[in-house]
Amino acid sequence: MFDLLIKNGTIVDGSGKEPFNADIALSDGKISKIAPIIKEGAGRVIDAEKQFVTPGFIDMHRHEDAFVFNSNYGEIQIRQGITTTINGNCGLSAAPLPPKYKDEILQYIKPIAGIIPQDKIFETFGDYLAIVEKEKLPINFGMLMGNGTLRMAVNGFANQLGGEEIRLAHKYIEDALQNGAFGISMGIAYMPEIFYDHKTFIKVLEPLRAQCIPITTHMRGEGNLLVEAVKEVINIAKDLQIPLHISHYKCLGKKNWGNVLKEATAQIEAAQSDGMQITVDVYPWTAGSTQLVQVLPPEFLEGGLDKTTQRLKDLQKRKECRQMLEKPQKHFENQIDLIGWENIMISSAPKNPAFVGKKITEIAEMTGKDPFEAAFDLLVEENCDVSMVNFIASPDDIETIMKYPYSAIISDSIYPASGNPHPRQYGTFALLLSDYVRDRKVLSLPIAINKITKKPADILKIKNKGVLKENYDADIAIFDLNKIENQADYINPRKLSKGFSFVIVGGEIAAENDVFLKTQSGKVIRR
Repeated sequence: MFDLLIKNGTIVDGSGKEPFNADIALSDGKISKIAPIIKEGAGRVIDAEKQFVTPGFIDMHRHEDAFVFNSNYGEIQIRQGITTTINGNCGLSAAPLPPKYKDEILQYIKPIAGIIPQDKIFETFGDYLAIVEKEKLPINFGMLMGNGTLRMAVNGFANQLGGEEIRLAHKYIEDALQNGAFGISMGIAYMPEIFYDHKTFIKVLEPLRAQCIPITTHMRGEGNLLVEAVKEVINIAKDLQIPLHISHYKCLGKKNWGNVLKEATAQIEAAQSDGMQITVDVYPWTAGSTQLVQVLPPEFLEGGLDKTTQRLKDLQKRKECRQMLEKPQKHFENQIDLIGWENIMISSAPKNPAFVGKKITEIAEMTGKDPFEAAFDLLVEENCDVSMVNFIASPDDIETIMKYPYSAIISDSIYPASGNPHPRQYGTFALLLSDYVRDRKVLSLPIAINKITKKPADILKIKNKGVLKENYDADIAIFDLNKIENQADYINPRKLSKGFSFVIVGGEIAAENDVFLKTQSGKVIRR
């Protein structure tokens, strides 16, 4: 007798192939049998007639490093069909976390990953995963190690890395790889990696050489500098002879939409033709979300957030910063020039909750200041602990990237400790299915499912997930496509998705008819 039998469903197996009708039997957390008709008995039978049965969704780009310890962890994901997440993205991971630099690292990652509970004490990547493994997980949890956190762990925000720091970095990387990191993530647009040159990247990442372990990267530039930034990461991966994955691929600035993306993509596809393994991912939103401080020039970020705050208090330094942001720059991606303050909305400001949901231009009007002074004053008052939603991308570019055969689809959910999150945290995969698949038919259902199941599993070498196949893990979503609904938006982002009849994790039902059932069948997964 099977534990669970799903009958009469239309199978979309994750491969990208056309749907087919079959029954699926589950036992001991695995898919035991797939056949046109299964006659054996089961502890429970689900009738999935007129519904699709797919693999559970894999979000390969989230920032749940701290949120995994939250008491209600899992509901946001399960309610939109997500059964596995990969975290530690954009160079910002919870580990390594040595005592010497612990406070600096935690302060820096807080607007992205939230607050690590004080009773969770760890230093290495292996220590961190061992602590997560003690949690009662409702979904599967995997990690990348962040190269930015790694840099801070070996020398804080100091500019230079000596031989001893490089050796310590290698030790931390080797620990992460031995403990199942799915790759090393980079955030080249962020401190402290923004000061790396090619030679330093190669020195630090040398333990990856010639292994089939990817770097996943938030690039140095995504607008005027997009083509140059793509070339940079291709050269890093090519030198190390490793796979490259480009995170949240897009093009900033209306003047760049379409044409600059086309030129950057030509660089990717030329490298693929030369034999490089390069993939990308994209989120189905025109707005991103990160720290407000990231709009500042790199020289204002040097040394950490406390020093950034002090610079913004200095009237002469503030004047210099403003002058740089008022015109295009070649050494960093100037978002203010590309999109303007009117396209930046505050999502988290602990001391100024009245500003949450307001654009910088609106805050300027509220305070009687110009936008530059309003933004600078806010950063000073909050000691740079401010998150933003920035409206940056073209809908046409997003659809173009979605259609690339080598693209996956992600949420890039961040977890600020206060304020409002980006709605992608709650609704990305419901939005994909309802808007891009059902209503506008940008993607077929089999292709869309492939991009959130098998594709991410293939990119990161996630074992036994991403496909409905015998002996694979029993992570499954069951839904009527006509009932899928994303309810989250930029004004009311904390609204759960609707329309999933069942979501199954490790063979156990984790949600039934939009009711979250807090199971403990999720696991820490390792490469």
